[in-house]
Amino acid sequence: MIRTGRRIVAILAAVCTGVLGISTAAAQSDHEKQLYDGARKEGQLTWYTAHYDQALATKIGKAFTQKYPGVQANVIKATAQVSFQRLLQDIKAGQVQSDVFSSTDVSHFVYLKQKGDLEKYVPENERKIVAAFQNVDPDGFSAVTWAGLVAISYNRDKVHEAEAPNNWPILADPKWTGKVAVGDPNFSGMVGVWTVAMARLYGWDYFKKLNQGKPLIGRSIDDSVTVLNAGERVVAAADPAPTLRSAAKGNPLAVIYPTDGAVAIIGPSGIIKGAKSPNAGKLFLEFLLSTEAAKLVAENFEQSLRPEVTPPPGAKSLAEVKIVRPSIEEIAKDLPANKERWKETFGM
Repeated sequence: MIRTGRRIVAILAAVCTGVLGISTAAAQSDHEKQLYDGARKEGQLTWYTAHYDQALATKIGKAFTQKYPGVQANVIKATAQVSFQRLLQDIKAGQVQSDVFSSTDVSHFVYLKQKGDLEKYVPENERKIVAAFQNVDPDGFSAVTWAGLVAISYNRDKVHEAEAPNNWPILADPKWTGKVAVGDPNFSGMVGVWTVAMARLYGWDYFKKLNQGKPLIGRSIDDSVTVLNAGERVVAAADPAPTLRSAAKGNPLAVIYPTDGAVAIIGPSGIIKGAKSPNAGKLFLEFLLSTEAAKLVAENFEQSLRPEVTPPPGAKSLAEVKIVRPSIEEIAKDLPANKERWKETFGM
């Protein structure tokens, strides 16, 4: 009976796999089918990413494998600068590990393109995302697969809504001395872009004033959520997505979109030249821009790049928020110097 039971299970598993394969293939375009055929031969891909937190990045990897059985997505999540340094070490050693690289620092892609370390590929799904994020790299070496914001988060148990900072200069007011948390641009791409925006709006003196308030400085911008929940600080420059995810779990956190503008961040992805699994990498880029991925990230309070996918209750779309968005040229020009000035200003 045991052997018979195992045999039935095996037969049912084979049938289900076959049916899934047929239904998956039936819904595919010729281009997608060609990539999938190649990806199955490769069997896997590795994704270095600074997008999302570990839990959501892992969910995306699993959703990809569920949609494309036989192609395992290995997700390596780290802050933007850590991922970039790891990638550069791989390239220097001649041992490319990452098939797809995703960063919150667009200057990484400027550098990689100049060095010839990216494979040209324009995803078919790029033309289906919000128009403002299409064709950001007209040469086709990267595509925007994520967009986010830096806004102000606060602990509702410690700060009344009416008293919470509603613009960036207030964070540097002496009133908030010892109460503010921020990330570090030497680790976080989002924080790096935020420094570019703040310095262009208010000059570097903004950060000198902020330093006088003795802010708690973490690495990732997501560290702010942990700090706010613990009550170590009460307000922070933070990403609304993890703040809202935490609030949805019952934690006393809330978001304020600054009147002088939340800082919009774009997160490109690209195929690394010499990647071991180029077909799987291209297929993964298509997936990152798919409706399925957009629904998954929106359910987790991230910004959706697909116009047909609406944000969940409590979250705001990019169209509802006043935003400040430094250009790629401004980021590439200003960010390297900002990282050094940050170390000098904050003594890190």
